[in-house]
Amino acid sequence: MVIAGAGPAGSATALLLARRGLRVLLVDRAEFPRDKPCGDCVSPGANRLLRGWGLWDAVLARSPALIDGWAIRCGGHGFASRFPATDGARPRSVALPRRELDDVLRSAALDAGAVPVLADVLDVLYDGRRVTGLLCRTSAGTTTLRARLVIGADGLRSRVARRVGAAGPAGPLRKLSLTAHVRGVRPALVRGEMHVAPGLCIGIAPVGGGADPVHNLTVVGDARRFGRDVAADPARFVDRALRDVDHGAADSPAARLRDARPAVPAPARGPRHPRFGALLASGPFDRPTRAVTGPGWALVGDAAGYYDPFTGQGVHAALAGAELLAACAADALERADAQPLHGYARTARRRTRSARRLQWLVESFVARPALLAGVSERLDRAPAFLQGLLAATGDLAAPASILRPERLAQLVLPPRRGDADGHDR
Repeated sequence: MVIAGAGPAGSATALLLARRGLRVLLVDRAEFPRDKPCGDCVSPGANRLLRGWGLWDAVLARSPALIDGWAIRCGGHGFASRFPATDGARPRSVALPRRELDDVLRSAALDAGAVPVLADVLDVLYDGRRVTGLLCRTSAGTTTLRARLVIGADGLRSRVARRVGAAGPAGPLRKLSLTAHVRGVRPALVRGEMHVAPGLCIGIAPVGGGADPVHNLTVVGDARRFGRDVAADPARFVDRALRDVDHGAADSPAARLRDARPAVPAPARGPRHPRFGALLASGPFDRPTRAVTGPGWALVGDAAGYYDPFTGQGVHAALAGAELLAACAADALERADAQPLHGYARTARRRTRSARRLQWLVESFVARPALLAGVSERLDRAPAFLQGLLAATGDLAAPASILRPERLAQLVLPPRRGDADGHDR
């Protein structure tokens, strides 16, 4: 089979299929390792998958940061919480640059027998009934790659999804982002932070260890409101965002980044900030799909429907989707029957629907900073609810769990003794 895209979803799918003894071609137009705009955080739930596949030691060998929770700030108000303990252990999110995570997954796939192909996907091939392969451009010219199943794992603007007619119209959540990797954040963080202002969100999180650790700085903005500003001068937009979320406290982004400097040399081309270095751009987000499977094809990862970056569930969705698709695809090829792929589609739709409901809940507050600031005191007194929210966004519990009446009641009822475990300002 042929997989278009060697990011987390594509490489994980290739790894699991190759381990089943299937011949897999893993196609990507980029040389690896490569930089990708991303928040760089891998949820505790995704960590469980990496452990199950035997990749945890390889991830730890890249010297990631381990994050125990998240804090959200809005105009000087805010709340913070750690991931809830399970079986007596406190789970943590692992954070490392995407070039490192992608390289771990892709290397594992190649070690398992997947064959790398450096090529740009031009189109899908049809025999009149089903997809039969890909038309690609390589350094030697155009070539065809025939396969019993084509898997599109080629990201937010998936060419496979467009060519098979699965790409839907742009969704209502129009966001863009700029990411930099910096050193000199003071003090170095042990958890991630989100700072919210109208139309803006700034995330800061450690993504490496050491005495002067690397931090990820990502600015997310409303594309309709700030798109032209970003296109005209990305660095100036970043500075404006820092001013807009500055609440004058020691934990404001401007204060944290006062001594920041680039963690990596800026490339010769592309946008850059005079203090933070290279700026990696992404967006607009919210790319729904009409379907995730069809005759001879399937989609996984961002290609199957993008997740709002605020919740940080994208990598887990990619890896969990890869695990499910690999099992269903192997079964479908062995039986020469598309029924297992229909099962993948049903499960993928159910997971996406549940996760999007949680995203809509979070976005309803993030998009209205005044509302978020107004409820921050109540949230601060509802540690059980906050831990439930982190369990859901950390992929430790089903997204729907936070929407249950007993969970929502925790926002209204006074906290019980012991509820404050893991919660702090």
